[in-house]
Amino acid sequence: MNSLPLYPIYSVDFLGSFLMLLLSFATLGYARRLRKEHPKSVLFIYLFGLSTAFVAFSISRSIGHMLRFIFIYAGVANWWKSLAPISGSLNSICFVTIAALSFVYPSVQHVIALVRSDAEKLRKAKEDLERINQELRELHQTLEDKVRQRTQELLVSESKFRRLFESSGEAIFFCDSQGRISDINPSGVALLGFNDKNELIGQPMVNFFAEKKDWQEYVRTTCQSGFIKDFETKLIAKDGQEKYVIITAHATKKSSGCKIGFEGIAKDITSYRKMTEKLIYSEKMASLGQLASGIAHEINTPLNIILGYAQMLKKDFKDKPDVFEELSIIESQAEVCKKIVSDLLSFARSSDKSYSKLDISVNDCILQTVDIVKHTFERDGIKFYLELSKDIPYIEADPDKLRQVFLNLLNNSRDAIGNNGLIFIKTYLEDKSLVVEFGDNGCGISPDIKDKIFDPFFTTKPPRKGTGLGLSVSYGIIQEHNGKFEVYSPPKNPYHLSLGLKTVFVITLPTDDKSS
Repeated sequence: MNSLPLYPIYSVDFLGSFLMLLLSFATLGYARRLRKEHPKSVLFIYLFGLSTAFVAFSISRSIGHMLRFIFIYAGVANWWKSLAPISGSLNSICFVTIAALSFVYPSVQHVIALVRSDAEKLRKAKEDLERINQELRELHQTLEDKVRQRTQELLVSESKFRRLFESSGEAIFFCDSQGRISDINPSGVALLGFNDKNELIGQPMVNFFAEKKDWQEYVRTTCQSGFIKDFETKLIAKDGQEKYVIITAHATKKSSGCKIGFEGIAKDITSYRKMTEKLIYSEKMASLGQLASGIAHEINTPLNIILGYAQMLKKDFKDKPDVFEELSIIESQAEVCKKIVSDLLSFARSSDKSYSKLDISVNDCILQTVDIVKHTFERDGIKFYLELSKDIPYIEADPDKLRQVFLNLLNNSRDAIGNNGLIFIKTYLEDKSLVVEFGDNGCGISPDIKDKIFDPFFTTKPPRKGTGLGLSVSYGIIQEHNGKFEVYSPPKNPYHLSLGLKTVFVITLPTDDKSS
C-alpha cells in the first residue's frame, strides 16, 4: 500500500505507454500509405522501416510497463520479475534498431543524392537523346525531301537526255575502253544499216570504219587530247553502202582518271558531200563544155575545108598511087578529128540544144539498140540477158539521146569483156521512177578510177580507141532528163553477184505515170 501515493505517476506511465502504442501504429499506417503512393521513394521506404521499428519498440516497452502495473496490483509481482529481462532485451533490440536506422539514414541520404544526381544526368541525357533524335528525324525528313527532289531532278534530266538521245537526227554512240559499242541511238542504228540496236551492241566500232588508219587516228587523238572534233571519215554500213560522217567525241573517265570509253556524235554528210561533188562536177562540166564548144566551133570550119580539099585532090590524083595514098591518110585523120569535134559538140550540147521530147517506151529503145549491135557482139561470144519489165510506163524523153546512152554503155561493156562474156540489161519501176540497169562480167572498174569515169577526156582505152567523152556525154544526157546515173563496181545487189557481174550502171529516170 506504500506505493499508492505513486498512483499519479503510474497512471501517467500507463497512459503514456498506451499513447505510445497508438501514435506508433498511426505513424506506421501513415508511412505505409506514403510508401504505397511512392513505391520508388527511398525516403518513404526508410520512414516505413523506422516506423515499424518504433512500433516494435512501443509494443515492447508499453506492454511491459502496462503488464508490470497489472501484475503489481494483482499481487503477482513475481511474474514481472520473470518478464522484466525479456521486456528489457526487446527494448534494447528495438532501441538499437532505431539507432542503427538513424545512423544509416545519412548514408541513405548520400546514396539518394548520388542516385538523384545520376537520375538527373540520365534525365538530361534522355532529353539530349530525344533532342538529337528529333533533330535526326528532322534531318532524315530533310534528307528524304532532298533525295526525293534530287531524284526527281535526275529523272527529269534523264528523261530530257533520253528524249534527245532517241529523237536526235544525229548518230549518238557510246563505246567501252575496248572500242566496242555499248549503246547507240536509233539514228545511229539507221546510219549503219541495222534494224535493232541489239545487233550492234558489243560490236567493235573499228569494223565500220572504211579506212583502218582513220580509226587509229580517231583513237589516238581522243586518248591523247581527251576529245576529237569534226573528224571526217567514211563508214561502211551493213549493206555495204559508204557513209561519209563528221565525228565529235570525248573520252569518258572514272573519278580516278582512267579512261573507260568514248562517247560521241556522228553527223551523216553523205548527201551533202554528194551534192557538193555534183556541184563541183557541174561547174567543171560547164567550164569544160564552154571550152569544148569554143574549140569545136573554131576547129570545125578549117577541118571541113581540109577534109573537102583532101577528097577533091584524091579525085585528081587517082592515077598516082603514092599521092593518092597520102591524101587518103590525110582524109582518114581528118575524119578522126571530125569525130572528136562531134564528140566535143555532143559533150558541150551546143550543136543541138533542144531535145525532141516524146512519149516513148524505154524498153523499145533498149531493144532497138541491142538489135543494132547484137550480131557483132554475138560474133565475139558475148551474150545478152534481158529482164525488161512489162509494167513500166511511157516517159517523156528524147529517144535518139537515150539510144546514144545505151549504145555507149554497150560498147563500154564490150571493151571490158573482150570475148565470151555476158551483158545484163534490166528495167523495173521503183518509187515512181524507171530504173535501167546495164551490167557485164568484164574486168570491172578499179576503185582508184571509179570516181573519174564520168570526167571528160578520161579514158583507159589505148590511143585512137576512144576520146574519153562517151560517159561524160551520157551523164549529161541523163542529167538533162532529170535522172540519175550511178555505177557499182563491184555491184552490191546479191542478184547481180549471183550472175557474176563485175560492173553495173544504174540509170534512174522520172516517170509521168502514163500507162504503156
